[in-house]
Amino acid sequence: MPSAPLPVTEAERLAALRSYEILDTACETTFDNIAELAAQLTDSPISFVSLTDAERQWFKARKGLPVVEVPREQSFCAWAILEPGEVTVVPDTRVDSRFADNPLVLGEPDIRFYAGAPLVNRDGAALGTLCVLDREPRQFTENQRQILARLADTVMTTLELRRVMAQVRRLALVDALTGLANRSALFDAVDAAITLQQQGGTGFTLLYLDLDGFKAVNDREGHAAGDAVLREVASILNGVISDQDVAARLGGDEFAVVLNSDPAEAPAMAERIRDALAAGMVARNWAVTASVGAASFHVAPPSVDKAVGAADALMYGAKMSGKNQVLHRAYQSA
Repeated sequence: MPSAPLPVTEAERLAALRSYEILDTACETTFDNIAELAAQLTDSPISFVSLTDAERQWFKARKGLPVVEVPREQSFCAWAILEPGEVTVVPDTRVDSRFADNPLVLGEPDIRFYAGAPLVNRDGAALGTLCVLDREPRQFTENQRQILARLADTVMTTLELRRVMAQVRRLALVDALTGLANRSALFDAVDAAITLQQQGGTGFTLLYLDLDGFKAVNDREGHAAGDAVLREVASILNGVISDQDVAARLGGDEFAVVLNSDPAEAPAMAERIRDALAAGMVARNWAVTASVGAASFHVAPPSVDKAVGAADALMYGAKMSGKNQVLHRAYQSA
């Protein structure tokens, strides 16, 4: 059984596919409906919205077979994406040298007919196909080819809209000045941490940071310098925390970090962040430090507001106690 050769631009094609962030996502009604419609309009018992990954063919939507994916070397669609401008039709798989000894042809599900219309993005990358299959050899009319091609265009349009909507959602959760998460995103991250803890997670810590001396820099050197301070703080936070943590700018010169690690490690991590901020500000000749409230939750707090309120109160206590310090508290009960 020959495997389909890789497209000349395979690396770029895979990068394009992954930019849609759709692989391994849950079923979505829009794609299910298109697969159903493709089957009905072409009188086919099986249909897929298929995406060709590096080593597999994954099905975003499917009708007629329960499989979620197949190895790429067994994929009919891996051949179809080699001709982005054409609908690939195989009237009888058993007399086609590419597929005659394919396990999907020789055994279950005994595929005897295939037609696939590539899903081509605006840059010409074929991400996969909208395909229909049958267990009997058959012909495919020109009208059916056009139907499949138009429905494939609809799938691609849906993918583009889905990606745009995801980008809009991300932008709505990002602080424009620093690139960190914004207040809404921080609240979402705390809510997710609480949910995970309620499901048996080990707990989390919320750090609330307020910059000491920021107003003086802003007043003395101007808003451009103040913005530079805030961006530097964001850069330092991103350089210290791990990928599983979330850093956010809450507004003004207030920041927060959700540490999704063992709460026992929180005091040391909070001090590390405070030290890194102090060193970074000294290096830029800014007289700025941070007062940090660190609330570690060994038991899930009753709400996001309670968690944020606890960390905020600790930050205020650190500020009132002399600034440039961490005030930590471990919460053992709700």
